[in-house]
Amino acid sequence: MKHIYNILIITGIIALLFISCDEEYGPRKESVPEFKSAAVSPTTFTFGDSVTLTASIIDPATNLSELLYEVADGGRVITSGSIPLDGDTANITASIYIPLLKDQANGVQLKFNLIARNVLKGMTSHTIEGITGNRPQYAQLYLVTDNGTVITLLPGDNNSFGNEGLTLDPSFNFKIAEKLHADKSIDYSGDVYGNVNGKIGLITENGESVFVFTPNVDYTKEFVFNNLTFSVTAVGDNLGADDISLSSFGSQDIENETFRTLTRTLENNKTYTVFGALGDSQNIYNPDFFERVSESSVKFLGKTGEYTIYFNPVRKNVFVGTENPSYPDYLLACGWGLGYPTNVTSEEIGAVYSGHGRTHTSWGFGNVLNYVLLRQISEGVYQGTFYTPGDHDRYAGFKPFENTGWGNEKKAGDFTFTGEQIISGDNDWTIANGENDPVVEPANYRFTINLNTNTVNIEKIIL
Repeated sequence: MKHIYNILIITGIIALLFISCDEEYGPRKESVPEFKSAAVSPTTFTFGDSVTLTASIIDPATNLSELLYEVADGGRVITSGSIPLDGDTANITASIYIPLLKDQANGVQLKFNLIARNVLKGMTSHTIEGITGNRPQYAQLYLVTDNGTVITLLPGDNNSFGNEGLTLDPSFNFKIAEKLHADKSIDYSGDVYGNVNGKIGLITENGESVFVFTPNVDYTKEFVFNNLTFSVTAVGDNLGADDISLSSFGSQDIENETFRTLTRTLENNKTYTVFGALGDSQNIYNPDFFERVSESSVKFLGKTGEYTIYFNPVRKNVFVGTENPSYPDYLLACGWGLGYPTNVTSEEIGAVYSGHGRTHTSWGFGNVLNYVLLRQISEGVYQGTFYTPGDHDRYAGFKPFENTGWGNEKKAGDFTFTGEQIISGDNDWTIANGENDPVVEPANYRFTINLNTNTVNIEKIIL
């Protein structure tokens, strides 16, 4: 009797285990999933876009586990993945991104190979055909370097896009974009090519840039991107006597800011080609000494002589200094609240150089950031263009001098001011910020000082 009782207990336990398995996995009956329907829309699409996969799958006897898919062009798998399933019925609507791959043909017939599985490893397959993939077609593309240079790439032969006559650095990081915003930044609603695991491919907004290097040259003059092979060809050249490139510049720390500097002779009214980062459209060349003829060329307006060219990669401005500047060639303005023109904000400057902003002068002549130069443009007439006042305090207080020895200061009370009425005071040239003072907008202002008539004209300019 006891023996029969034990057998009944064991039998009950085994039955419970089977019941548990049925509850978790469904009945232990061999079965395979069944595709009731499966489709892809649209049936014609462009590589680099997404398509929608819809499918209805059932398995009356066993719970479903996953749907595997692969998109194939002949024997080449373009993309693959899996979609988890649950229960014995699945109605799927899934967006699948179809990448554009290197050497992808145009107008190809694709197969969407599907495999549905259940929890007991039963499976069935299904293929969707009649889907056409086309390569994207571009009227033009844009080369966008990491330092802001934008170059239009025009269509050529065999899926190539390029341009020549360039003045790029021998090496640079870049992306290639189909669309740009009005400010020339990349519009990621279009196709963008960048770095994908060390090779060129389509990227999203979080993607990385591509690196290119043209060896044994001073600059890159031609750039071609092949949209079929995802390859780049760059051709370079060496500098001429009238060319200016950062490869010739040294580096100098001034007031805890890093400048690139070059000392050389500059000739009056001579046009110089500027290369690489020096040619970026965002750079502001001091308009008192340079005329921007084009993105890649500037005319020097100053007197022929030896100058040091200063380029600040953060401020994105270029100005010149000369040893012992003095009257009658120059006036020197020092004090508070002046800065060489730049369109980079104080917030952007301060993020790199803590506590610094668009204005940088002080009382003194210790370095080229302490003062700014006004160039003689005709006998007794001087021109200087500065950003003023400081946008953190809207205050400026300065005076022009004839040399670095504080020679022959020019007091505000000795002049009649015309144009923008921003200066007050009898001694210092002051832009006041008191409670009852008019609010002066920080901007680029051009000061024209006429010592013949003791007048000063001030105009706001846009650079």
